[in-house]
Amino acid sequence: MIFFLRTARPPLPVFLLWLSAAFCCVLLTPQAFSIETDPQLEQQLDEYLNSLGQDPEASSLQLKAMEQLIQPGTAPTSVTRFHAMRVFNFLYGDDEAKLTDALEQLITFARQHPSPDVMGEALATKVEVLVTQGKMNEAYQTIVELESYLDAVKQPRIRYYANNLLGRIYIRDNQFEQASKHLHAAMEAVLETDDGRTDIRRTFLQSQLAQLYADMQNLEQALELINLAIEGMPDSIKDHLAEYYLTKGYIEGELGQHEASIQTHYRALKQAQQFGYQGIALLSLNNIGASHILLHHYDQAIEPLQQANELALQLEDEYTQQLIRLNLGYIQVMQGNYDHGLQQMRSSIEYYREHGRRSDLERFLTEFAKALNHAGYHVEEAAILREQRELNKELFQADRERILAEMQQRYQAREQAHHIQRLEQANALQERTIENKQLQNRLILLAAFATALAGILMWQLYRKVRHVNRRLKEANKQLEFQSLRDPLTGLFNRRSFQQRMAKRWQHKEHRHHGEERDALILLDIDFFKQINDQHGHAAGDEILIEVAKRLTQSLRQHDQAIRWGGEEFLLYLHRIRPKDLTTLVERTLYLLAEKPFTVNGQPIVVTATAGFITLPFDDIPEEQLNWEKALQLADLALYAGKSKGRNQACGVTGLHVPLTDIMASFDVEKNQPLTLQQLKCTEVAGPSVNRA
Repeated sequence: MIFFLRTARPPLPVFLLWLSAAFCCVLLTPQAFSIETDPQLEQQLDEYLNSLGQDPEASSLQLKAMEQLIQPGTAPTSVTRFHAMRVFNFLYGDDEAKLTDALEQLITFARQHPSPDVMGEALATKVEVLVTQGKMNEAYQTIVELESYLDAVKQPRIRYYANNLLGRIYIRDNQFEQASKHLHAAMEAVLETDDGRTDIRRTFLQSQLAQLYADMQNLEQALELINLAIEGMPDSIKDHLAEYYLTKGYIEGELGQHEASIQTHYRALKQAQQFGYQGIALLSLNNIGASHILLHHYDQAIEPLQQANELALQLEDEYTQQLIRLNLGYIQVMQGNYDHGLQQMRSSIEYYREHGRRSDLERFLTEFAKALNHAGYHVEEAAILREQRELNKELFQADRERILAEMQQRYQAREQAHHIQRLEQANALQERTIENKQLQNRLILLAAFATALAGILMWQLYRKVRHVNRRLKEANKQLEFQSLRDPLTGLFNRRSFQQRMAKRWQHKEHRHHGEERDALILLDIDFFKQINDQHGHAAGDEILIEVAKRLTQSLRQHDQAIRWGGEEFLLYLHRIRPKDLTTLVERTLYLLAEKPFTVNGQPIVVTATAGFITLPFDDIPEEQLNWEKALQLADLALYAGKSKGRNQACGVTGLHVPLTDIMASFDVEKNQPLTLQQLKCTEVAGPSVNRA
């Protein structure tokens, strides 16, 4: 459903952004560690951190006064911590020039005193600066070096800070396994401390892990962790309970525990109103209404949604206000006030078409189509579904390309970092060789031995370079393979199908004659959004995987199954007689619907709607009507099946008009849409099913 909003933290002053995320990571008692520190400097740094939220200008002066405490013999770990504080002072004070100088000074000092603790804190600081500046490739290069020191760091303060930072970065990058590893390492570091802030750090980490597990759809463990965080929250941070309850309510909603979610969001609302967190109050009210909608308690949903609407007006949050109006319109439709409710939903949809994120619009169109279906507006429903499907295809393709590009960038960043390390090793080897040559005039025998040793090292370096190159080629092959496959189902993707059709054209396979033709079958799983809403996204993924298996089992050796996008699949059949095509389509509908899918021990009936067509189509040469245009005809047939009730297939077998009359319809700019009246179609019914 569209109704739940993601949890969000209350806004903080700009200068305190780092404090809210990293203060728990830095403010530990340095005197408790075995690493040598400077007690006086450490005490002043603690006082500086405690005063940050009170007077930023006075805190900056206090930090500048600390420079007098730094002498040539001051402990490097304390000096490093001081330099890190200066970096963050300039970072969140928006002083770019001083930030660059301070960061360079920090890294230079660290490399002059390269203990794991010094390097760990300096490199972690650099990573946080680069991430804040949006320089993710440089950040990942630095992370490679940081992780090489991290296991040897002794101070829990630094291990906590670095691991918590890396955990948050990997969550942001959807690398959940890496994020989990670092957040648990941060928790181990917390358990090594026993001071006034230990409980605060533990509570903060439990909340972070709960968010991580929720993102990974490990909802039961996420709920357990957020409950532990709430139960163990120290009194000193009770004013943050609203945020924790908001997270808990969201997780309960994802688990389908809507009654419990409503109660939890009321707790979040009470805390938010008490401490003035209006953003959390807005989210809580909307989520309370959303839970009632999911429970079909429409009358009970109206009041919290109206309160949310008033608060959104006060906050001038038009984006959330339009979502609330969309929910209220949906309720009116479900209660029988079709015209007024649909008009209100249309107004919000138009707003999101102009101002909204495309991913949000795609979800909102799905719910709008459901409202139209309930009201019996099937023609408009078909048009909205078509718009949603086209937008879904665009988003799926864009997301896939983005993921591949990011994978390649991350891989290149890590390889570049490793390459720099190899160059440094090579430079060290070259310097050693020069030193040996300087001794050659005095010790010829020693020089010969050094030359032989250098040759052995060069040979080992050469072998290592060959090994790295070989691994790089293997990685590139694996990346190429992944770019042709859907990561969830293992089926071919759009790119692989486009390559196959290009080879088919190049090898003139489209020019075969006789009774046999190639064919395209475009299938869309019916009511897939409801499956996700009722059973969860993990169940939806299992359904997609099982659908892919069943489709693959029905194909012949030279046929191909493609995940076309979201819950849409494409079957390419190589040389089949048209009279056999109808039989195969019917068998495919039965293959999906006759046997329920089992997810978590619960049977789920799954049906599909399809459109199909032959290649070449109606004896029209493919030079005039290629596979892409034929697929558009099949797509129109699919939507015809959707508007007629789903669980069926429509096949395009010919034209009622000359080909020249419909050619303009394939040009989007001419705005002459195809109509079913121009096409000859045949219908194939799916099996009778009981969705209850």
